[in-house]
Amino acid sequence: MNQTKNYSNRFRLYYLLTLIALCCYDSYISVYLEQYMHMSGFQIGCFISVSMVAGLVIMPLYGAIGDRTGKYREILMICTAGTILFSFLLSMQTGFALLIIMGIGFELNRCSILAMADTQTIRYCTDSGSPYGSIRCFGCIGWITGSALCAFLVRQFGLDHIFFRFFMAAMACSLVNIFFLPKKSEKPVSQEKEKEEVKSGDIRSLLKNSRFLFIIIFALLTGGLAEVVTAYASLHLVSTLHAPEYLVSIYSMLGAGPEILFLLLLNKYLLPKLGFRRLFLCSAAAMSIRMFLFAWVPNVPLFFAASLLTFLTTACTTGLNVQYIGKVVPEDSIGSAASIYNAVFMGGRAIFSLIFGGVYEASGSRTVFWLCFAFASAAFLFALFARKIDVSPARAAAEKE
Repeated sequence: MNQTKNYSNRFRLYYLLTLIALCCYDSYISVYLEQYMHMSGFQIGCFISVSMVAGLVIMPLYGAIGDRTGKYREILMICTAGTILFSFLLSMQTGFALLIIMGIGFELNRCSILAMADTQTIRYCTDSGSPYGSIRCFGCIGWITGSALCAFLVRQFGLDHIFFRFFMAAMACSLVNIFFLPKKSEKPVSQEKEKEEVKSGDIRSLLKNSRFLFIIIFALLTGGLAEVVTAYASLHLVSTLHAPEYLVSIYSMLGAGPEILFLLLLNKYLLPKLGFRRLFLCSAAAMSIRMFLFAWVPNVPLFFAASLLTFLTTACTTGLNVQYIGKVVPEDSIGSAASIYNAVFMGGRAIFSLIFGGVYEASGSRTVFWLCFAFASAAFLFALFARKIDVSPARAAAEKE
């Protein structure tokens, strides 16, 4: 029992440290590229989309290797170390071509960090009975902590001096913690079960799973959209609303704060009472309303008020979607499923980034938000009318078997 508790705390620490780092990068990269690298909106979109396309090519390979060998921790170590290396190389570049090349190397490593961590966490929670939400919510705490630290440091030293240094330091701490995570699951499996799982673990069977395909498309239109919007919301705050740079961190904190409570309540109260479909609808509705308000509000206080709705979409992306995958695919396919999910997720983000980069340059950030409103509304209708998703966790687990 103590061992389970110790591993739970190690996973919590991992998410805390990793999200501290990723908060810095995701919140400020677009502002850094525009304000200090003097890149246009279309160039920013190209940088984000090209690097993501490279990442989505390699991500399913990582998942397949992890499922075959069980060495998720080792893959996580390699990806984290590579992320640190390429973030250093990225910080040294000034030309657009070299920024693209180093950005590709960076994303090839960064893309699988959370996918491998989520896979290992789900398998650990399945074996130990630990609640996934209580572990994953520490990522939200990390995001808030990173936002607060970034706001202070950016205000004291300037974004150009602190951006990459802060990211590399936090990722280095996360890398050290990975050494203390558990190795592959030691849960015994019978020979008959192994044969059954090998058959069910075929990637082709995942692509025929209607529930798995549903969550991929839905996540693309909500969570993928939300992550891309983070970059353009930061640009909107600084360039359109003329807010100081450190307020980007306040925006990130406001979105992540309520997410902690949501994830803590998710498994025990919200999911059993509301079910998957209603929570998916809440996620899409929150995204639609937030995009409508972002496109309309004229000042920073109202923009911050609208950002409070962020938690519903991001919490469902980080907590609900991953658990849904765990309920509707075989256990031995979780790594492949998570990698395919994240690859498609990243591919959608790349396409959105490229489109929004051109729209931002041509028409400004408010037009980007109106376009996002249309996509989020489509996600709401998709979740409303899609069939065979409104099942209890117990029934989903039974049908999976």
